Amino acid sequence: MLHVEGLCAGYHRLQILHEVGLRVGAGEIVAVVGGNGAGKTTTLKAIAGLLAPTSGTITFDGEPATGVRPSELVRRGLVLVPEDRALFGPLTVAENLRMGGWTRGRQPLEEDLEQVFELFPILAERRRQPAETLSGGQQQMLAIGRAMMARPRLLMLDEPSTGLSPKLTWAVLEAVQRIRERGVAVLLVEQNAAHALGIADRAYVLESGSIVLTGQGRELVRDDRVRAAYLGL
Repeated sequence: MLHVEGLCAGYHRLQILHEVGLRVGAGEIVAVVGGNGAGKTTTLKAIAGLLAPTSGTITFDGEPATGVRPSELVRRGLVLVPEDRALFGPLTVAENLRMGGWTRGRQPLEEDLEQVFELFPILAERRRQPAETLSGGQQQMLAIGRAMMARPRLLMLDEPSTGLSPKLTWAVLEAVQRIRERGVAVLLVEQNAAHALGIADRAYVLESGSIVLTGQGRELVRDDRVRAAYLGL
């Protein structure tokens, strides 16, 4: 579904990514783990069309995605939930969700709203509440729910556990697994390697802008290098 080869990108002549290659197959959860400054967010921004690569290729669903406008990628089913969530604070939960369906034109959104409320029941209870008054965990659920309104085929999540309690973190990650069960592939970027590797089919370890390890999530949990560097073991 997603193929990234030889991806190089950066900011203001500072190269961050060095020949990054990764793939996500249909129905997979693929994690990218690494420390602060490893290039995880830069990778997602380049894939989502928010940052122009200096070289390399990005292919989504068999079609070139390098240099394609972010709005067009969303229409094609490639949707990013950014780390800062980017919610519309004064708007209600329901209004934020409807904003997520902007690519759908005049198509009715009620069925999609109900599916989001089934995924995150707390959002149904708070549907008339301004987004800025929600807790951090609820805001993360809203950000994911808004992305689901676009009917993604591949959902990219940037550090969804940031600032959340362990209980809320697991609630969000359980929702990610249910999203996969609905046929949506997931590319999950996480600094918390234990959480990400625990649910990932496959994973990549990113260090200083380069992929240094790859394998099944459960295999990498047992890798001595990963355990020492990212799991504190």
